[in-house]
Parts: sequence; structure tokens; C-alpha cells
Amino acid sequence: MLIGITDNLRPKPVFDNYLKWIRRVDPSVEFVKLSYHLKNLERMQEIDGLVLTGGGDVHPGLYGKDDQIEMVEEVNEHRDAFEFDVLERALDREIPILGICRGMQIMNVFLGGTLIVDLPAAGFRSHVERDGIDHRHPLEVVPGSLLEAISGAGPKRVNSVHHQAVENVGKGLMVSARSDDGVIEALEWVMKDRMPLLLLVQWHPERMADFDNPCSGFIAEHFLREVRVAMKDKTTT
Repeated sequence: MLIGITDNLRPKPVFDNYLKWIRRVDPSVEFVKLSYHLKNLERMQEIDGLVLTGGGDVHPGLYGKDDQIEMVEEVNEHRDAFEFDVLERALDREIPILGICRGMQIMNVFLGGTLIVDLPAAGFRSHVERDGIDHRHPLEVVPGSLLEAISGAGPKRVNSVHHQAVENVGKGLMVSARSDDGVIEALEWVMKDRMPLLLLVQWHPERMADFDNPCSGFIAEHFLREVRVAMKDKTTT
């Protein structure tokens, strides 16, 4: 199994959190870092699943908010363009996709959605780090959603370390979770039975110390399970 994972342009230990998180489920998983620095878009033909990582903000011009450019952080248009190409190929190949934080946002924008450029400025002030510690908040999961099937019923709490969030939802997507103050925290396909896995979450499951939290380890397990199913389907068709 080969998983493609987008370059979050962060120090190696931060990037490696994603690898360690997934390998807690299956130590044999192999990864390829997908990056405009490496110019390795052709590796998309080899991978069995895709993880979209966090990192700097998506350029607001991609969703019609050029006038708010001064409110964004660490914009990298080369990364944006590269990841749009990655997403186009991933959807064309119909491989499972898991998006985390910025990964959720870039997919939403790719599908025509928009973002809240700065949550604190919009009145949402409880989604950022506090003294270097991830804030945690309750999660309200939509009944009947894929996320509920993965994480189970009952109350949830997740970490929160982001200053942007989904505003208008992209084409083909539905909201599957919100924070207690109404911020969209997860998206998935509306027509799940016709599409490969797509799960987009705003929190960072790979950073959560409690791997047994249903919004951490269960997500990694389900993603790998869906990758295996997709691999098997490709070999039998």
C-alpha cells in the first residue's frame, strides 16, 4: 500500500506526525511526499490513497476574496496550484482521500466553495492555540453521516488549531460535523455510495495524544480500510 501525502512545508517532525499516526494502524504502509518542490506529480499514478495535510492558508483569490489577502498567513501559490493538480488526478483515479485542516479547505475551494478568511475577525475566537497548547472543543456530528458511522454516537471532543474554516460548502459536499459555536468541522460526499471515500476534517487527529479518541484512531483505521477496498476493487475489474 502506497499513500501519497502532500508536503505541509513544515519541519520534519511535524510532517512525520501524519506518518506515525497512520502507521499506528498499519506499520507496513509506505508513503510518498507529494510536493511542488519535488516536481513529482507523476507519482499520483502509483498511489492507492491520498492524505491532504495542514499548513499555510489557501490564497483567497481562489475563492473570490482577493481583497482580504492581508488577513491570510503563509500563502504559497505554488503549493495551491500543485495541490489543485493533485486533486484533479486523485478524483480522476477515484482513490480514497482524507483531508486534514488546510487539506479540508483546499478541497472545498477546489470544488467551488469558500472560506472564512479569519475566524477571530469573524467573531469565532476559540479555535486557536493557547500558549502553544491546542484548544479542545465539543464536536456535534451529524446523525446518519459517514463520520458518525466511523466515530460512533455520543459526545465528541477534538483539538482546534486553525484561524480559517469552510464558509460556503463546495459542490457535492455535505457538512458532517460542527463545533459548538457553529464552525464547520467536517465534510464528506453527499452521494457516498457513488464515490470513493472522501473525509475532510478541520481538527488534527494526527496531533491528538489520545489515539483512542474516536475522532483520531478510528479515522486512520477507516481510511486504510477504504484504501484496501479500493485496491481490491481495482484488481478485480
